[in-house]
Amino acid sequence: MKTSTYKTAAKSALNGMWGIAIGVFFLYFIISSVLGMTENKWILYILLILISGPLYIGYQWFHLELIRYNNPGISALFSSFTQNYLRNAAAYLMVNIFTFLWLLLLVVPGIIKGLAYSMTFFILRDRPEVTVFQAITESRRIMDGRKKNLFVLILSFLPWVIIPFALIIIGLVAIAVGIGAKDPGLLFAGGASSTIGGITLFGISIYLSPYFTTTIAAFYDRFATEVNSDARTIAN
Repeated sequence: MKTSTYKTAAKSALNGMWGIAIGVFFLYFIISSVLGMTENKWILYILLILISGPLYIGYQWFHLELIRYNNPGISALFSSFTQNYLRNAAAYLMVNIFTFLWLLLLVVPGIIKGLAYSMTFFILRDRPEVTVFQAITESRRIMDGRKKNLFVLILSFLPWVIIPFALIIIGLVAIAVGIGAKDPGLLFAGGASSTIGGITLFGISIYLSPYFTTTIAAFYDRFATEVNSDARTIAN
């Protein structure tokens, strides 16, 4: 299936729901930002696992409900805390550990494994009876032969963020050079470039984050019937 098909499905699901989708994005962003301000790294790690992880899963679940036209409310963002919370937090931890370990080998294997694990959190939503490792294994199974399709789909969003990221990188380089050369002009230009890039990136994210996440949810939902059907067959 073409990438445009998933994007069209996402736009259709978001039609009339942009207000709540953007509201959920802002709430997710604010909570994540506040948690990220924690200075103690060990407390930060604990918060990432116990709060940020389930919150991220809930963010994905919200958009899965959108793609299924279930008209989710803001409370859907926190649904991962009320449905198998410990399992969800553990799944977030294990997926990140596995991906990180693969990244230690090489970037490419890490990306491939990240794509393989990418459906894990959606599977947790559809199959509350499975364990963490069963969900990860199921994600690997349904992504077998489909990782390239998802990678191309993700890459199709790249043009949205090229310019903001370029401005940020140029600004940081200019600041670094300016500090070494003690050049106020470079410091000012670098700061301005980074600031403009950051503001632009955030502005784009207000639209892009709901659009992107709903598109990924549409990708998963394309195979969800197959996943659930297989699960019922095994159970019987």
